[in-house]
Amino acid sequence: MIENTNLAVYVAGITLLALVAYLWLHVRVTSYRESRVKRIKHLLKDPETMAAMPTEVLSDKEELQDRREIIKGVRSRFTIIRRTLILCVFAAWAVALTFPFIGKLPSTMLSILIAVTTAVVGIAARPLVENMISGIVISFSKQLRVGDTLMMDSQYGTVEDISITHTKIKTWDWKRYVIPNSRMLNKEFVNLTLNDSLLWAYLEFSVSYDADLEEVSAIATRVASQSQHHNAQEPPQFWVMRMDQESVTCWVAAWADSPAEAWNLKSDIAVRLIREFRERGIPTHMNQVHLNQRPATA
Repeated sequence: MIENTNLAVYVAGITLLALVAYLWLHVRVTSYRESRVKRIKHLLKDPETMAAMPTEVLSDKEELQDRREIIKGVRSRFTIIRRTLILCVFAAWAVALTFPFIGKLPSTMLSILIAVTTAVVGIAARPLVENMISGIVISFSKQLRVGDTLMMDSQYGTVEDISITHTKIKTWDWKRYVIPNSRMLNKEFVNLTLNDSLLWAYLEFSVSYDADLEEVSAIATRVASQSQHHNAQEPPQFWVMRMDQESVTCWVAAWADSPAEAWNLKSDIAVRLIREFRERGIPTHMNQVHLNQRPATA
């Protein structure tokens, strides 16, 4: 009688613990899902923040469809994660219920059952399990999210989707870079939009030693501030970085609202600088010396 009472208390305790774990996971995953969806909706108000390279190739209808697919992908991923975690809780609950009866099973049968389970999970399902676990870790991490702009493996692009097994990055030329989550979790990358989308964009260029650096500085900062892609919260900055053998290497830097705007800003500054230097006759390298030219004779 006492043994039956202890067993009933054990089963009730395990069931209550599983129920609490289920409710906690349900609330936490739902909260994470809604916060990520809210963030994506905020980003999608400005398409430039979700693009590695700005483009007008998509129609309004296609852009709307892409936005719906992104939000649908985020919801689906967290729904799968929630179901997977709940299934794990159920499996743990079922295993815990069998503990009082394990001693009654033949040791040979128990050894065979453990060996078969280990072989199936360890060999056949290992890549899937690794990617699923990594996908869950990435999903709850704030270091990598859908919509982030990355520099990784010489690739520049935005995170388009994080599925339960793979991460998909849309590069600047609209190719898709697909990486298994188990590898993505161990990769080093530069997240250009981890805390905010602002980016300090710089352009490197060279001028001759004959050039007036004060004039070059004034021109560079002016053309940067006049660009429509410049964030006007702080004026552009100019620095002399190196004194090379044939030229002086300079930088001009300015803030942009997003990586896509920074891309356009650098291009715009370069075009304007070339035009200004050409109009004002500012040399960008030292004059060539023609060795085959004979000196004039008296």
